[in-house]
Amino acid sequence: MSLRAVLFRKVVRLSLGPIFSSPDMPLLVRRKKLGQLTRLMGLLPPGGVRIEPARVGGVPGEWVIPKAGDSEGALLYLHGGAYVVGQPPTYRALNAQIARDARVKVCVLDYRLAPEHPCPAAIDDALAAYRALLDERPPSRLVLGGDSAGGGLVMALLLAIRDAKLPMPSGAFLISPWVDLHCKADSYIREADRDVVLSRPVMRQAAGHYAGDLPHDDPRVSPVRADLSGLPPLFIQSTDAEVLADDSAALLARAQAAEVDATLERWPGLWHDWQVFAGKVPEATQAVRHLAQFVAACLK
Repeated sequence: MSLRAVLFRKVVRLSLGPIFSSPDMPLLVRRKKLGQLTRLMGLLPPGGVRIEPARVGGVPGEWVIPKAGDSEGALLYLHGGAYVVGQPPTYRALNAQIARDARVKVCVLDYRLAPEHPCPAAIDDALAAYRALLDERPPSRLVLGGDSAGGGLVMALLLAIRDAKLPMPSGAFLISPWVDLHCKADSYIREADRDVVLSRPVMRQAAGHYAGDLPHDDPRVSPVRADLSGLPPLFIQSTDAEVLADDSAALLARAQAAEVDATLERWPGLWHDWQVFAGKVPEATQAVRHLAQFVAACLK
């Protein structure tokens, strides 16, 4: 790792770590603390883009639009936060770099959160937004992306698109996707000490909030357990030093078994969602550059 990555890893452990690894922290406090950190991160807004409020398919969010080279292509981005916290502004640096590098408009959706709105509310919001974007451009000009729970939501959305017999987007990328809410993978134990962000007790708690009355093996809740045939190309990024490491590996195996064009890019020694520090940490900037390259290739 670069010296800056080593430093930021320590900062993340002290700042983001308690929000996602302290099971006794009330949910409203988690949301408040993440909002405070997001505002702190936003003191230096990303350059080369403009941010506009969005309402797509009736669902709120924000557009991240490149100031130069704007194209007809669009990326629908679904944020992480274990389905219970999270907001679009947290991901501005990441999505600004993708918007600039791939010359694509990015819609970051502010979908409904659990436990107030358990599954399938988030899927319904994402599908409504996708339908609206599909009304404005062909599917070849659409890409999906998401991190953590948002990566799981991307997979659930792809399944919903397939089941609704809608045209598929040209591809989807997933950052450390949370796709099995049973939280029983070996990496929850193996990487517990190395993961500076997530913990199994908090993830189990969030899984219960999101699943609601649905069983955890319902494909809408744990999409890795679904038949994945007929999906577009998938590009997965993760690090080996996170409790969700095995989710990415399992998703890759399931997708390839279903003859889906899927690739896993594994980065050693980093932390969950390091990509949000694009522009500040070299490994984050480089990883997001790879995401932008994937998006650009899908839209050709």
